[in-house]
This record gives sequence, C-alpha cells and structure tokens, in this order.
Amino acid sequence: MRSVLFAALGVSLAAASQAQDALETGVSEEEIASATAPDWRDVSAENLILIETAHGDIVIELNPDFAPNHAAQFRDLVRADVYNGSRFYRVIEAFVAQGGLQDEEVIEQYPTLINENDRPISEAAFVPLGNPDLFAPVVGHIDGFAVGRSESLEKEWLLHCPGALAMARDTDPDSGSTEFYIVLDAQRYLDRNLTVFGRVIDGMQYVQKLKRGDRAIESGVIQAPDVGDEILSMTVAADMAEAIRPAYQVQAMPSQAFEDAKTAKRVREEDFFYRKPPEVLDVCGFEVPMRQAPAAD
Repeated sequence: MRSVLFAALGVSLAAASQAQDALETGVSEEEIASATAPDWRDVSAENLILIETAHGDIVIELNPDFAPNHAAQFRDLVRADVYNGSRFYRVIEAFVAQGGLQDEEVIEQYPTLINENDRPISEAAFVPLGNPDLFAPVVGHIDGFAVGRSESLEKEWLLHCPGALAMARDTDPDSGSTEFYIVLDAQRYLDRNLTVFGRVIDGMQYVQKLKRGDRAIESGVIQAPDVGDEILSMTVAADMAEAIRPAYQVQAMPSQAFEDAKTAKRVREEDFFYRKPPEVLDVCGFEVPMRQAPAAD
C-alpha cells in the first residue's frame, strides 16, 4: 500500500511540476503532456489477427472501440476457423480486396450486423492531422486509426484509407455478416456508408500481391476456372503460444514522436526538392509508424 501511495504522490508532484512549467514558459499543459508521453502503444493480442497467405502474413488490428459488434463477430469467426481455406475472391486494382465465404447459402447461416459506420464524438484522444480535408470537416487519428469528425453532426468515423478493414454488405446498411474487404487505395466516398472495424498494420505488400479480377466482369469477382488467393489460415494472436506470438506496437498519440513523424512528411526540407512541395499532409497518404515489439530483457 505504501508503494502505491508513494507512486501516486510521485505522479501528483510530477503533474504539479509540469503545470508550473507551463505557467512559467507559456507552453500549454497539453503540449507538455504530449512531449512526455510514451512513444509506443502495445497492440492487444486479442485484437491482433494474422491472415496467412502464400505471399506472406497479413497482420490486422481490430478496432472494438469504434465497431465492437463487427470486431467481436469477426474474431469469433476467426476462432471458429470459418475463413480457413476461403479465398480473396473479388480483388480490384486500386479499389479493394474482398474475401470470405462467397456462397450466399453459406453466408446466410451467420447473423447480420447493425452497421457501426460512425459514433457520437467520444472522449478519446483525437489528434488532428493539422490541415484541411476534402471529405470531412476535420480529420486526424485516434490510437493510430485515421478518423473523420463533424462537430455539426456530433459524429466521428473511421476512414477508408489504404489498409482499412471493413465489412461488405448489400444495399441494406445492416446486412454485413462475414464478407470483408481490405482497401487497396483510398476510397473516402465510402466513409460512413460501410463499417470499418480494423486496419492492416503489417503485410500490406502481400495484400497488393493478391490476384486481381476484372472490374468490368461480375464487379471484379474472379471468374472460373481461375480462383482467388487462398486464406490458408486466420488466427487471433492471443490464442497462440506466447513463445511464438507476434507482438506489435503503434506510435502512441498524442506524443511528440507522433507530431515529429507527421512533420517529417509534411515539411520537405531535403536537398532533393528544388521546388518545395506545399506543407500539406493527406490523412490517407500518411502511414502511422508501427514496429514489432522489441524482445523483453
């Protein structure tokens, strides 16, 4: 109990010191908190999905905060081995890679989900991108995920940036269940129309290697006798033995390291640029830094 008390007291003294520093230097407490925040966030093994393909492993981070029901159903399907042996059967260049069960009679066995396309603006730590966007009043990031916000709508939502994982559906907004897609190139016009519930954090190069269909034929569904790339297996990382379980970290935010990463992409001072580009950052063109977690000492 004493150690807990002293630890809490130490935090209080540190906070008071930071507040005093803010008064003396004119720097806001938010800026000081950002500067002293940890640089990395651990990705929960329960939200980490590994998709094994012949090209390599695709690593997904689910987002149960924005889309709890979609994340939960997808995780349950993975744990039930439903996707093992299925295929990426609709892959369209510069659009999406869609995978799943494909057979309508099989798909109908699984419950449909009420869409989770957006949510009321939350108390989550939203870090604005820092420049205007064409599709949303404000864009930025929450926990590494690209997010749009509208104060007038009082809503926020995940964006269809490259690597976004979303649930396919028919014309009914609440008809998604098993069929998912990974965005290959930004499709922002789909924002708030389909539910994004995760994103690729590693292995996007393997997604880009998937066999393509012809968009002009059956909306890009790969036609027999050709078949799409097989999903050899899907695994929830939490279900793997700890000795072989992959661990990932995403740049923490707010943090000075995250602001520095954005500045490095927005402000181009390299000698290569004899014509300086505008200091504008595209939310879908900026990849939030990630890494495999370093081994414990």
